[in-house]
Amino acid sequence: MTIAHRISANLLTRDLAASSAFYQALCGFGVVHQESWYVILAAAPDSAFQLGLIDWVSEFVPRAARGVPQGSFLEVVVDDVAAAVDAVRSFDTEIIEAPTQFGEQTRAVIRDLDGHVIDIATPHTRFIIPPRKSVA
Repeated sequence: MTIAHRISANLLTRDLAASSAFYQALCGFGVVHQESWYVILAAAPDSAFQLGLIDWVSEFVPRAARGVPQGSFLEVVVDDVAAAVDAVRSFDTEIIEAPTQFGEQTRAVIRDLDGHVIDIATPHTRFIIPPRKSVA
């Protein structure tokens, strides 16, 4: 059985700087990591709950969630992405992107029973996945 280390809420936004300032004011969170396309806000760097703000058209957003500024997707960080995908296969869930390895990291994208997009990743995968050549 796989155990999640952290569940991150990732919100897509048209204006990363404005959204970052808004959620910092609303939640009292600070920036714990920042890229040109992504900001992680949390109470502390090792916090189990983190809020991710992502440029709504970034190539790092799963294709199924991309391009909807008020959209979101759930990220679940686990030790074994393939085991996590296997654990939900019996639910007849849609596997949007099968587990794919990038160096020592792995990522898969699925839909839950209600159609929500879930990005399943090993630690730090979201920071090293190379950009895709096209944006859907």
